[in-house]
Amino acid sequence: MFRPSYRRKEGDGIFYFDRNETKAHITIGILGCHPGAGVTQLAISLSTYCASRRRLRTACLELHKRSELARLIPESALAASIHRHALQCSKTADTADTSKAEFFHFRLHGVDYYPNLAPDAVPRLLNMGYDYLILDLGSLNESAAAEFLRCDRKIVLGSLALWKAWSYEEFFKQFDSFTNLGEGYHYLVQMGTFQNHSVFSRQHSISMQEVPFIKNPFHIEKEHFLFFDILLSFYSL
Repeated sequence: MFRPSYRRKEGDGIFYFDRNETKAHITIGILGCHPGAGVTQLAISLSTYCASRRRLRTACLELHKRSELARLIPESALAASIHRHALQCSKTADTADTSKAEFFHFRLHGVDYYPNLAPDAVPRLLNMGYDYLILDLGSLNESAAAEFLRCDRKIVLGSLALWKAWSYEEFFKQFDSFTNLGEGYHYLVQMGTFQNHSVFSRQHSISMQEVPFIKNPFHIEKEHFLFFDILLSFYSL
């Protein structure tokens, strides 16, 4: 259950925020149908919304090789990580507890970011007390597909532009036995694409939603709250 737990004044208005009272964590995988689909932008935006608006403990996991999140690392976080690593290496083999070694991460606007994370690290992070783990899976490939299917909620992001619609078709071919499950899947397209969404949706028996233009993924405007609530399944389409 979600219930208002506190309030905060912003300007002339008072906004009530919900807090998750359950201890269960939820994993949300975001997978692009093609490179450059906007997966990292959406992952950061959704993570910001979870942490800043919903006041939920949130981690954003980068599970592809491009290491885009590493460009956001504050110098203080990098220095602290180097110091921790040096302390760990200074211990003898008998005293070092590698099972408790930390994965490198940094905090930005209330979100813990884990850049360039190996997929086998995900199970350990599931037990670290996060409410939401947002998985940036990059573009469609075999390893990303396997991790994507393990997520509680699955977001597919692509384009219906005439020269890119084939990538969405390719997704349906690879996930043919899964896309009919319905619940847990969100199909998104970037705004301004040309093909008629309703026609494409009927062809594949799905619901599609446009991703709004978000100027700053670290600051979510009020008009985008409903969009993110739908992705978090607080509301349905």
